[in-house]
Amino acid sequence: MKVEEIEKKVLNYIEKNGLIEEGEKILVAVSGGPDSIFLLYLLNLYKSELKIELVCCHINHNLREEASEKDERFVKDFSQKMDIPLIAKSVNVSSYKKDKHLSLEDAARRLRLKTLEKSADERDAQKIALGHTADDSIETFFLNLLRGAGRRGLLGIQPMRGRFIHPLLCLSKREILFYLKEKNIDYRIDVTNWNRQYRRNFIRRELVPLIEERLNRGVKTNISQLIEVLRDEEEILSREVKKVVKKIFMETEENLLIEREAFRRLKPGIQRRVIMRCFEGMTKSDARLNFKEIESLRTAISGTSSGLRFSYYGTTFFVGSDAVLVQNKNISSEKSKNEKVFLDIPGKVLFQNRYYITASVLRSLNGNIDDPDCAYFDLEAIHPPLVLRTRENGDKFKPFGMNQEKKVKNFLIDEKIPFWERDEIPLISDANGILWIVGLRRAEVARVREKTKRILKLEKREIG
Repeated sequence: MKVEEIEKKVLNYIEKNGLIEEGEKILVAVSGGPDSIFLLYLLNLYKSELKIELVCCHINHNLREEASEKDERFVKDFSQKMDIPLIAKSVNVSSYKKDKHLSLEDAARRLRLKTLEKSADERDAQKIALGHTADDSIETFFLNLLRGAGRRGLLGIQPMRGRFIHPLLCLSKREILFYLKEKNIDYRIDVTNWNRQYRRNFIRRELVPLIEERLNRGVKTNISQLIEVLRDEEEILSREVKKVVKKIFMETEENLLIEREAFRRLKPGIQRRVIMRCFEGMTKSDARLNFKEIESLRTAISGTSSGLRFSYYGTTFFVGSDAVLVQNKNISSEKSKNEKVFLDIPGKVLFQNRYYITASVLRSLNGNIDDPDCAYFDLEAIHPPLVLRTRENGDKFKPFGMNQEKKVKNFLIDEKIPFWERDEIPLISDANGILWIVGLRRAEVARVREKTKRILKLEKREIG
């Protein structure tokens, strides 16, 4: 093993995976440990060849008191020697852990990534380089395997995820330590890496060495090869899922709509992928669904039941009879029963920040009387005030052309209105009852007849 071979290995890996482009500014996360020190040193060594600009970022987690301060001073001195600008950030992991109800490991990771992204934005850096190695990727493999992750969870750490890049995944920890020793480059040791109460440390210090000792000396090599195979296969599967998604998804800025019949025709493996793609596209967090959650959704969507609701990490799936609506926020099944808007005659109001509802008085019918967004009534038969609201339990009305009353709930079901839309449809009523289920059906009351002198025109128009 030679230092030149290690350098070439990393450069080839960067090129193969397209991690860095000419002219980019790279923010390098440096803790002071061997991996991040090696990463900063190597990128600085080849920055002219790569045609990049570097910024060093050190985050003090304030978890190890004096040792944390020494780490920060060490990184500051090291970056100064290489004439690389330094961003030093201080974060309170303990407080973040308490506020977000996370483990210490998860809190530190999330706050670290959040701080790195903010720092990159401050310095206009296009990429954020992290010093994870092949050993870290193997540990991630075991962590995900033990928590029951699916196939994608077994891919370990990805070479690139968003703006985060991992140029050292091609190297083992042993290769990095060898390089630093040969180059006489100093680094800091984080003693918490030896604390076996942390999951990753347990895998690193106990599980993997035990497997190597008792079962297979080459377990790291075998897992690294498996990860490579899975990544290649994942690329193929992802392309197939993209094709499927285009066929069965309808997407807007706020939600997704999945056609249930098309979903049912898919193989279970593709169904799961579609659900994961759908969730990841809509969620506002870095959370992922586990197997149980995915399977609950898959079974519900591919089944025959409707009117189901599933909420995970701020994303809600509404399973209707023909489609599934996915929204990126939890929506309560209970609406505000006291929310009412009074509509003057004549007058105009904004409702749900989506519609303008207008009441006007006519002497005769005008315009397209078949327009579903307009309804006409004999003004003399109306009993103000007009109230604009959404449906309430027990609502009934007599639909136009019918002799008997009908529950609004049953009317909407018969009209095949998806259940997630039923509580949002505006109703207009007067003192005696419902006049109009807006855009769907007016009531039988207050018909316009030949002797009608003044006509009340109600009209709905969407904003924009």
